[in-house]
Amino acid sequence: MKKWQSIVILTVLAILIVFGSVFGFVSLDKGELGIKNYHAYVTKISLGLDLSGGVYAVYGIDKSNLTDEQKENLGALIEGTRASLESLLFGKGYTEAQVTVSNEKIRVEIPDEDDPDRIFSLIGRPSSFEFKEYVDGAAGDLSLNDPKGKVKLESKFTGNDIANAGVSYDSESGTYVVSLNFTTAGTEKFSKATSVLAGSKLSIWINNEFVIAPNVNSAISSNSASISGNYTYDQAYDLAVRIQSGSFPLVLKLEESNSLTATLGSSAIKAGLISGIVGLVLIFVYLIAMYRLMGVAASLSLWFYSLTYLFFLAIFPWVQLTLSGIAGVLLSIGMAVDANVIIFERIKEEYSNGKNMRSSIKTGFKRSLGAILDGNITTIIGALVLIIVGASTIKSFGITLLIGLLLSLAASLLLMRVILSCILVFNNESGARLFGLKRVQAEEDVENDGESSEEDNASSLLKKKYANRGGARR
Repeated sequence: MKKWQSIVILTVLAILIVFGSVFGFVSLDKGELGIKNYHAYVTKISLGLDLSGGVYAVYGIDKSNLTDEQKENLGALIEGTRASLESLLFGKGYTEAQVTVSNEKIRVEIPDEDDPDRIFSLIGRPSSFEFKEYVDGAAGDLSLNDPKGKVKLESKFTGNDIANAGVSYDSESGTYVVSLNFTTAGTEKFSKATSVLAGSKLSIWINNEFVIAPNVNSAISSNSASISGNYTYDQAYDLAVRIQSGSFPLVLKLEESNSLTATLGSSAIKAGLISGIVGLVLIFVYLIAMYRLMGVAASLSLWFYSLTYLFFLAIFPWVQLTLSGIAGVLLSIGMAVDANVIIFERIKEEYSNGKNMRSSIKTGFKRSLGAILDGNITTIIGALVLIIVGASTIKSFGITLLIGLLLSLAASLLLMRVILSCILVFNNESGARLFGLKRVQAEEDVENDGESSEEDNASSLLKKKYANRGGARR
């Protein structure tokens, strides 16, 4: 790498760090720098119930249409509804939503939500979901609530045949679509339905109310499909929630809703942010004291990593930061520091064995790769297990830990190596001590040579002394 390339890379990195620090922590809401109503991206991180509070709702069970068999298995059906509701909320980004059951009632707690009434009304709206053949109404108006619809399918397709309904973005049309994933039985039913109705329309009915009639272009045999209709995000989201709520084993009715206060509050957030910055500064001081210029490279890498980490927490849809999530952040930062220390110790070991600085750095990264990957991969597996099968209260820990570990690998193995290579361009072998490197073996040899010389001198003096004595006797 040439010097001008190193200067360009380090300059760009410095600019990114400065801008990231400013826009990450400073809000410009009074027209500073010609920018109005800009809020620091750390303030955009969604917070959990313990940090920001939220809202709760209590749902009762609509027993008016339950069969005798359903009444006998009501406990299992309530638990199934609770699990489905928790899965729905998690899929929509409410990773810290808590769903509990008590006295045949389901309580839902959602943190940091701007429009809880809309969510609660969608969830609590009694839903039954069906696919039917669409038959044009009087004027073919798809907005009519009472177009004729006749079942023309071999088996009835209901909400129980849908595994998940979500929102995705169609880059070609620039609009949002509703994405559906079917169960195994639902995939087979949907394939038969679209085969029968290919070239016509398939109407969707919720609570015996017509919703939409998308065109069936061809038979769909996969376990997924999408519904397009020039939706905004909110429209697609509402439809997805309504469709998925149609798969609940029981019909819910909203009985009560209210707000929840935070158990920790904003003071805890500020204290945590300040302590985190102080902790990072102390780590930087330690790394620089121990590893000199290598510590400077690590500090730049870690600060850039921390800014990027906070940015990802702000934009990632499934992040809702709680006290356990903060623990995941701290653990991932600790893993990043640990990776740097492993790399530096390997580099020092290679240099002490006689290699030059450039070769020592290259070999040090190579030899430390296995240990770093082993430690991080096993922790990543643990984080994935927490996300997939863990309770909602620890999902935040798993998500923040997973994001942090993936970013720390990139910062430790890629970014820091680039920074070290840039700094190395401006130094030669005589500046090894600036990197905290020294040849231990060589110094030991010098000390041993000094000791040998002193022993040789003493031996020579003794020989001369006894030789003189012998001469006198003669």
